[in-house]
Amino acid sequence: MSTTEELLKKICDTTQSIPVYHSKTSYNLFQTLEISGKEVLMCRFLADLLNPEGSHGCGILFLKTFLEEVLQEKRMPDSLLTHTIIIKEYVIDKERRIDLVIQNVDFFIPMEVKIYAGEQEGQCFDYFEKAKNSKLVYLTRFGDQPSLYSRRQRGGSGILPIGQIQCISWSEDISGWLERRLDSLPQPIEGAVIQYLNAIHRVSDGRKRMKMEKTMEVLHESPDYFAAGLEIERVMKQAKIKLIRLLFDDFKEAMEPLTKKYGLELETDAKYYSYENPKHDRFYDCYSTYPGLNYVVKQASFQKKSLQMWFRIEIEQNLFAGFSLFDTEAEPQDGYLKGYQVNDITEDLINEASKYLDREIIVPENWWFAWNYSNGKRSYQEQEVPDFKAMNECAVSLVDPEKRKCYVKEAVAGFEQSLLAKLHVQDETISIFDISPTT
Repeated sequence: MSTTEELLKKICDTTQSIPVYHSKTSYNLFQTLEISGKEVLMCRFLADLLNPEGSHGCGILFLKTFLEEVLQEKRMPDSLLTHTIIIKEYVIDKERRIDLVIQNVDFFIPMEVKIYAGEQEGQCFDYFEKAKNSKLVYLTRFGDQPSLYSRRQRGGSGILPIGQIQCISWSEDISGWLERRLDSLPQPIEGAVIQYLNAIHRVSDGRKRMKMEKTMEVLHESPDYFAAGLEIERVMKQAKIKLIRLLFDDFKEAMEPLTKKYGLELETDAKYYSYENPKHDRFYDCYSTYPGLNYVVKQASFQKKSLQMWFRIEIEQNLFAGFSLFDTEAEPQDGYLKGYQVNDITEDLINEASKYLDREIIVPENWWFAWNYSNGKRSYQEQEVPDFKAMNECAVSLVDPEKRKCYVKEAVAGFEQSLLAKLHVQDETISIFDISPTT
């Protein structure tokens, strides 16, 4: 086994040991409501978990383990925890609200929570003044320390020392604490916590960061591993580009039976944003080079003879397909030799297109009459649609030829049902001799 093969195997084995938490449903309420990036809403769920009287019904379990494992606070007996209250958005003046407070007769623990929000002047200084037998807890995505701007007293000379602040992170402290609870939680609390964990990982890149750290550890084990890593780095971009081309090759093959059925003809003249164009070698150097596969809808005729309706499969970042409008006589742009897309889809063009396409699916956007992802929708869960910029698991799985062909087969079936079946064209495979005369 070569050093490179040995390195890849070791990285693979190491990173696969990092746990993945699967919900029993693909529906994630935190993602759907776009809650994960909002401090107040993420705090409210955390507050309910910490509340001994919270709707989770687990009593002091979450509060006790949070204090002991995350804050390293072991001075509270269970009897005191039972009478501890959790306060959300604790008001200290007209301008200041502490995100979350843990309070009982002996303790007042203020917690400031950050995800994407910026710091405020004197915020940490003001919050710590309320603390009793506690430091100020400062929760951020990665456990960052607050700046002097937040620690300095407003209008005064006082500065809150870093030593009076306990910095904790969503990515390790909160996620680790909750992960350790999963085996002991009843349903449906376990499912809700798993969804919360996925939301935390989304905002903190938790699993990605753990993979990166584990990979770096392996790379630093020896100079040979490090050199092999550099060699992999040199070819990785081209490997991803090759994957895109292999995918489109499979799409071209899978689309062949549908070309006659729906009156499609592979576009070979303009080759507009064709996936075979070498310019797509720059796909990872810019926002996108839009590699795609174009088919002319032959029976679609417009008043302006140079207009063509295309069925196009494209990768911008995610893979999708739809019907677009191209003008073969338009002034070329972007280095193309012939024609250009029609970005102004007027009402007249919609009326003309609706002779060949169900009007109900026409929702114009740039040069598209209609489009959707391979799941038949204009929205998707991460595991459903490949993302070739982020290289999500769906995209990576396509390296396997069998999985790639399976995905392409399902995607083409989805595009046929949601898009191609909406065309008003005759199947060219049907002969006039197959049609029985009517009486």
